[in-house]
Amino acid sequence: MPVEDVGETIDVLAVFRDGRFEPRKFKWRGRAHKIGRVNGRWAEHDGKYRVYHFAVVSDSDSFYELSLRTKSMEWTLDRFMVGEA
Repeated sequence: MPVEDVGETIDVLAVFRDGRFEPRKFKWRGRAHKIGRVNGRWAEHDGKYRVYHFAVVSDSDSFYELSLRTKSMEWTLDRFMVGEA
């Protein structure tokens, strides 16, 4: 299963609770994707700003990497891989 780099801005519905946040749904190319689980999360610095990354699996078993860039407060779909049917 090849990984495809995307780098497109997306709309994300996220939950903020107990000082943490995580994405729950996102919209990409006019289609809504519900996130079934978050497999990983990490952060890095972009100068004085942070970029938060999330490795997620959709309810259709596709894998995505999303990121939130705090400089622009925009979410990006960085890459994806379609799961096996």
